[in-house]
Parts: sequence; C-alpha cells; structure tokens
Amino acid sequence: MRPRPLLPYGVALLSVVVATLLRLALEAFGVRLPFLTFFLATIISAWLGGVGPGALALGLSLAANAALFGASDRTRTAAFLVVCTVIVLLYGSLRAAKGRAERARESELEARRAAEAARERASFLADGNVLLTASLDYDQTLSTVAGLLVPRLADWCAVDVVEPDGTIRRSAAANRDPALARATSVYPPDPDGRHPRTAVIRTGRSQLFAEVTDEGLVSIAANAEHLRVMREMGYASAIIVPLVARGRTLGAITCATMESGLHYTTDDLALVENLAVRAALALDNARLYRAAEAARAEAEEANRVKDEFLSVVSHELKTPLASTLGWLRVARTGKGNQARAFDTMERSMRAQAKLIEDLLDVSRIVAGRLRLDPRPIELARVVEAAVDTIRPESEAKGVRLDVRVTPPTGPVVGDADRLQQIVWNLVSNAVKFTPPGGRVGVRLHEVGSYAELVVEDTGKGVTKEFLPFMFERFRQADPVTSRDKGGLGLGLAITRHLVGLHGGRITVASDGPGKGTTFTVVLPVSSLAATGSS
Repeated sequence: MRPRPLLPYGVALLSVVVATLLRLALEAFGVRLPFLTFFLATIISAWLGGVGPGALALGLSLAANAALFGASDRTRTAAFLVVCTVIVLLYGSLRAAKGRAERARESELEARRAAEAARERASFLADGNVLLTASLDYDQTLSTVAGLLVPRLADWCAVDVVEPDGTIRRSAAANRDPALARATSVYPPDPDGRHPRTAVIRTGRSQLFAEVTDEGLVSIAANAEHLRVMREMGYASAIIVPLVARGRTLGAITCATMESGLHYTTDDLALVENLAVRAALALDNARLYRAAEAARAEAEEANRVKDEFLSVVSHELKTPLASTLGWLRVARTGKGNQARAFDTMERSMRAQAKLIEDLLDVSRIVAGRLRLDPRPIELARVVEAAVDTIRPESEAKGVRLDVRVTPPTGPVVGDADRLQQIVWNLVSNAVKFTPPGGRVGVRLHEVGSYAELVVEDTGKGVTKEFLPFMFERFRQADPVTSRDKGGLGLGLAITRHLVGLHGGRITVASDGPGKGTTFTVVLPVSSLAATGSS
C-alpha cells in the first residue's frame, strides 16, 4: 500500500499556525474574532487536502484556541465544530467525486487509445492481406512484406529466406534512409551464425529486444566497418519473427527502430507475428505457384521436344527407306550400276540400323538397363578401328583426319564395343559438321594414370549459350542444319552416359560459331580396371 502524501498535512499545520498568529495580532489591536482565522485555516486545508488534512486543521484549531485564548463560549465552539465538520466532509466528498471523475476520464482515454490501437492493428493487417494476396510473384511478395512494416511499424526491416541448401539469403529490405539501406546491404545475413536471426530460424521462436545495446551490436558485427555502420544507424529496439508455413520455416522478418525512438512492446511483437503468419502463407503460395509454373513450362517443353522428336524420327526413318526403295527398283530392272545400287542400299540400311540402335540405347539408359561387357583391351586399337570406319566418309567429303595415337603402357579393362562407339560418335559428329577442306584431329595419350582422348575440328563451332546443353537428349544447336545432315541429337547424350559408365568424364569447348569444337574424354585407368572386376 502506497504511503499517503504528507504535503496536505503540512499545509494544514502551517495554516493553523498562520491563523493563530493572525488572531494574536488582531487581539493585540483589540479586535476579537474568536474562530474566524481558524475557520479559514480549516476551509483551506479541507479544500487542498480533503477530509484528513481538514480534520487535522479543525482539531489543531480547537486545541490552539483552548490553549492560547482560554475557554470560549460553548455555543460558539459547538457551532464552529459543526460548521467546520460539514465543510470538511463536503470538501472530502467533492474531492472523492473529482478523483472518480478523473479516473473515469483516464479509463475512457485509455480505452479510446486501446480501441484506436486495435483499429490501427486491424487496418494494418487488412492492408497486409490485400497487398500480400495481390501477387503470386515470390520476390514481389518479399518486397511487400518489408514495405508494409516501414514506416508504419519500423524504421528498418529485412526479410531473409532459407535456401534449399540451408544458407540464409537477404531477399528484401526497406529503410527510411536509402543511403543506410545501401550501406547495410553489402553485408551478408549472418554468415557465421551469430545473429539472433539464426536462432529464430532454427527454433521457430520469436525474439523481442526492447533495448538494443552496444554489446549486442558488437556480438553480431561482421567486422569493424559493419559495427560502425550499425552504430551510425542508431538501433533503438528490434523484433525478429520466423516465417513458418505448413510446419516449415521459410525465413525470418527482422524489424528495428532507429530515429523514431520507438521501443517495441509485447503488443508490437504480437502484431508482427500476426503479419508473419499471413506473409509466410503468401510466400508459400507464391513458391507453390512458381513451382507449378516451372512444372507447366517443363511439361510444355517436353511436349514440344516430343513432337519435334517424332517429326525428326519420321524424317530420319523415311529417308533411308526411300533411298533403299529407289535403288531396289533400279536393281530389279537389271539396268544401271548394280554395284552402286547395292552399296547405296547397304549404307541406307546401316544408317537405319544405327538410328534404331541409338533409340534402343536411349531406352536402355532411361530404364537403367544399359550394361557393359568389360574385358582387357588395347585402347589404341579401339580408337584406330573407330577412325578407320569413318575415314571413307571423311575422304569423300574432303575432310582431313589427323590421328595421333600414343598407345597406353598396358591394356585397360573396358567394353570395347562401347568405347569404339564413344570414339565413333565424336569423330563422325566432327566430320559431319566440318566443311570440305577442314580438319578433324584425334589424339590419344596418357596423362599420369588417365587416358585422354581429344577430338577437335575446324567446323561450325557452338555458341557459349548452347554449350551447357550439348549433352542433352534431342538438343541440337541448329535443328535445321542438323536435320539436313541427319541424326536425332542422341549421339552426344549416349556418349556422355557411356563415358560415365566407364568412370570417366567428357567436356566440350568452343570459342564460338565458325571456330570449331573440342571434345575431351578422360578415362581413369584404375576406374576401368575396377569396372572389369565388378
């Protein structure tokens, strides 16, 4: 229980002393007013202090009158006592009523302030709902969250999201002062995991910092310059809340006050948490929409590739069949060059068989049924045999084959047919896209415990944009030109898979259109041996 203030009682005592001195002065001049000065002292005490000080002044007045001026007329004394008692009680009632009125007014003002705050919170959340549901763009939603909080509830706000690999990325930020926003943007969000934001994301529990201390800034600063920038920003208070949707933490919202001087309370924390729930759902919806759009685009691309593939397959199957039928009619007539007719039909059938074999290989690769038959082989002979099968084609086209093979120091273990297929695919592809008068180089040599095969040409080359897609199925840098030259765009995809089955790797390089292409196959001998053992 709080002690009652003593000042009103001091005033009552002082007023009685003054009243006594005034009466003594009046008595000295022969003026007799027995209770007038004491009456005034009692009224003043009751008016200023209420019942307690008024009663004290009344009692002291009666005592002073009896002690200094002797016994007064009982009637006057009784009248003074009754009148003063009524006045003291009246003033006490008035003060009590005034106190109740003031408390009621304060309660009303507090209720109005609470209602206004509730209205502002409801308006804030309603605006947030409208803005957060206005777009399904992921990045736009992140920017909307930061823009909602600044400047209505924060001087600075940042939204950090958790990437699939677990790293934290600063996705959006807002600041009253754009210059300070740029200054803080150069620092990555908590690379060492010291910031409370990391704990919020890990635990899913919010944190409220009603007062940001310098010690706290020192503990999270990346370096001295970062600490200087944070001190310059003048953080006063901060809130960090997680973004959780469907049981998964997507990131965190960090709010801070600076020049406004606002210090956050638990009500502010509850408001930001409420917004974070809505923001997390909006972000998750945007993420799902983005994933659905990506899946739709992928399906459309797959459908386009399928249609194009069927068109190309039809063309590639029809061409050798038409050629074979034409020369078959010539052979039946017994006229013309019979040997040429049979040679052409044989080449057409081989081309068709190669096309079908490529399709079967792709089917085996997709189903995971492509197997090797590893045996000890001489890699140099495999390379030379593959090149010999292509040499007639290159000579007919006028493309020079430059072959430099350095036999490995010993045999290796691998699938001879598949290794020959790798070499054949690369060299035939180089001859196909090299113009007459060009050159195709084939080199085989050992680099430590690795066998390195390099196939380079002076052909049409590849753009840097298409290089990453060189080994994808059905992808061709120039579909029109590639179709004229034949092929389905499967050879390089099959080659990469075969190299991988042998424990190796294949790379491609080109300086651009018209500057040729270089393929490099690296086969670790130890991996080949291990493949043979398995």
